[in-house]
Amino acid sequence: MGCNCQKEEEREDEIKADEDNHLNKDGKSDVNRDLLLKQIDNNLLYKDPSGPNVLLPIDPKGLPKDEFSRYLFNLINSLRLNPPSYIDTIVKAKNNIKIDKTGVLIYQSSVKVAINSGERAFDLAIEILKNTEPMDKLIYNPNLTIDVPNNENDVRSKSYLSGEIRKKIDMGIEIKSFWKDAVKDPDTCFILTIVDDSGKSAGNKRSDILDKNNKYMGISSIKIGRSFACYIVLS
Repeated sequence: MGCNCQKEEEREDEIKADEDNHLNKDGKSDVNRDLLLKQIDNNLLYKDPSGPNVLLPIDPKGLPKDEFSRYLFNLINSLRLNPPSYIDTIVKAKNNIKIDKTGVLIYQSSVKVAINSGERAFDLAIEILKNTEPMDKLIYNPNLTIDVPNNENDVRSKSYLSGEIRKKIDMGIEIKSFWKDAVKDPDTCFILTIVDDSGKSAGNKRSDILDKNNKYMGISSIKIGRSFACYIVLS
């Protein structure tokens, strides 16, 4: 069956403070990915009856398993229900933009995160939220959820997530977009996802989350070291 190529987003831009307070960009990567999207009958429970995979039923009131994911999932749905209500949050978040002593532009919260455009990206997000109409909440779909491996090398691997996405596509699951984040807390993850200052494809995460045509979300996370690795999949 034919495939279309679609952009996926990836942020591994957490940068860690060394003992002497110097920063490095360990984990920061350019967005560079392909999502192979199989054209199927818009039926998230479609599968080949002869295949070994069993898809789980979708509970409209279902929630992700882990606390980080549940909190972030609820924040995203709160944003969809009333996008302008988060403008003040983004305005206040602008105050956390700093330039460290080595000249790196960072968003300083519970962990320092490298950013690209700084205030311009925050201002653009504010304008977009002003002009975005409320929409339905996303429904948690366990069929879209990808278990995060308890192995830092696998988490950082670009091929692991793409490989898991291809398995789901082969099961007949429609996927519109997916990405991974590595941050210490869900509030920072949420703010930076709304701002989405992610280089060449800036705004893709925000536009996907605020796309009224997206109906379902899979999300999972696991704590590795000081941070949480989080996978998000939308359909």
